[in-house]
Amino acid sequence: MLLDSAKFDQFYDRVRSETAGIVVDLSTKKGRDEVRSLAAKVTRSKTMIDKAGLALTRQWREQTNQVNAARKEIEERLSTLAEEVRRPLTEWENTEKERVESCRAIIDEMKQAAVVTIEDTAASVRARGMKVWGQEIGDQFGDMAGEAQSAKESAVETLKAALARLTREEEERAELEKLRAEAAEREAREQAAREEREAKERAEAEARQAEERRVAEQKAEEERASRIAREAEERARREAEVAAQAERDRIQREHDEALAAERRRAEQAEREAQAERDRIAKEEADRKAEAERIAQEQAAREADRAHRGKIMAAAKEAIMEAGSVDEATAKNIVLAIVGGSVPNVTLRF
Repeated sequence: MLLDSAKFDQFYDRVRSETAGIVVDLSTKKGRDEVRSLAAKVTRSKTMIDKAGLALTRQWREQTNQVNAARKEIEERLSTLAEEVRRPLTEWENTEKERVESCRAIIDEMKQAAVVTIEDTAASVRARGMKVWGQEIGDQFGDMAGEAQSAKESAVETLKAALARLTREEEERAELEKLRAEAAEREAREQAAREEREAKERAEAEARQAEERRVAEQKAEEERASRIAREAEERARREAEVAAQAERDRIQREHDEALAAERRRAEQAEREAQAERDRIAKEEADRKAEAERIAQEQAAREADRAHRGKIMAAAKEAIMEAGSVDEATAKNIVLAIVGGSVPNVTLRF
């Protein structure tokens, strides 16, 4: 039956036919025992088949473990034998790979040596050319000997041309530097001559300017002495006028100060009276503002309390409808949420 579903179908139909159509009186103990006995018979059949299946599965598992162990041992021994048989070929392949890589590195190095950059000089190109020229293309190159020889000849020709060009350019630069040095030396001599001439001209100009300054200073000194005398006379006259005006100003100032002192006393009295009136008015305004603030805060607290009560009542009704709980339990749940006793649950007001 475990391996052929048709046989199980036959067994199932037989058991079903044996239990079908039986009429018992469940109101009697005998009837109930008969139904209980039939159900136990079906259960025993199930248990018997299940135990047989477990035994068969255990046997297959043991056979599978034996096959896997044998496979592992066979695989390891044959793999080891295959490696032993192939070892000479593997060693030859590794040696051949190293030879090819070495030859390829030499060919790539000769090709790279033929690349001339802007930083190269005749000396660096000559050194690379000598190295490439000295590279021997021996038997180790095998079928790569043609490519290696071609790379060597191409690199040598390229480096010879570059050497000739760089040598010519360096000679031209040397000649240009020589001409520039001669021009700089000539310019220096001419500059020295100009500076000597200009120094002489500056000395002569400075001498003329010194004489002109001396004459001007002497004239200015004479004018200054005359101006000082006139200024002293004018200053004496102004000082007399200033003294007379100062006396007149003192008398007027004393009069003005007496009047100002009287005005200040009157203004001070008015300011003090106004300050007292302002203080009384401010105290009254502060009292009214404080009373209004207290009234507004009380109104806000009452509005918030009413709003929160409305929200909590709505939440309580929703919990009662959703959870089929009584009003007291729903109210306690809402209070627990508001109090933060229910993790990860909040009530938005």
